Amino acid sequence: MAEDRDDVVGNYGNSAIVERVAEALLRQGIDPQRPRAEQLYHYDQLHGRQLVATREHVARLAPDAKMHVLDVGSGVGGPARYIAATTGARVTGIDLTPQFVEAARELTRRCGLDDRVDFIEGNAARMPFADATFDAAICLYVGMNISDKPPVLAEIHRVLKPGGRLLWSQAVAAQGLPHYPLPWARDAEASHAGPEDELRAAMTAAGFRTVEWVDETTLFPMPGTPPPPDGGDPSVNQMVMGDDFVERRRNFVRSLAEGALRSIVALVEK
Repeated sequence: MAEDRDDVVGNYGNSAIVERVAEALLRQGIDPQRPRAEQLYHYDQLHGRQLVATREHVARLAPDAKMHVLDVGSGVGGPARYIAATTGARVTGIDLTPQFVEAARELTRRCGLDDRVDFIEGNAARMPFADATFDAAICLYVGMNISDKPPVLAEIHRVLKPGGRLLWSQAVAAQGLPHYPLPWARDAEASHAGPEDELRAAMTAAGFRTVEWVDETTLFPMPGTPPPPDGGDPSVNQMVMGDDFVERRRNFVRSLAEGALRSIVALVEK
């Protein structure tokens, strides 16, 4: 996973994230030292269809206040804070990118959720958690950065309690070649979307049983159509993801529209 770490940190590593988000909040008249979690959703839901997808995916997983949820590839902590704020669950995030972990911790502290949400910098293929620690897990649009998925899936299976569920979303390879740069990779060498049947096989081999397997490709706004009203503005996310994020997002949607990529959501159970 060392090469994955270099690719991920190189693609996502970005300094002064909290400062840029704070400046944006100030322009909205929001105190950046004490924002509510929902006031960050415009900036911290960086995966797939952003806040719309977070709501749908968390509803599928259905965590509650008695649960401890693992967020694999937690980024700047948006989905983790959403889960804690809306369900009362405790959430632990793990991410390879130091700048994301630092920003996630600070934004969570400012939201007053650090008693329920924590983040560690670490490798999801070698997680520092005991067996059967978590009641549920999410991994949202991270799989495309993982070249060797079986060890990660095996680790998630290990740290889940019996009956625990994993909600996994990602882009998968389909027909033809996608357009680069993409949100998760600036070139083909750094992208590990892979075919859908390989992902299914890896989940089965890890010991998971499929509960739901959903193709959500058609739910993405296609080129030339406006995003949903509460779907977020991709241009805002360039504050976190880099100045070329709008181009990368446009290439992603174009690749979906042309059939080179598809977007799937898997709900599986230990």
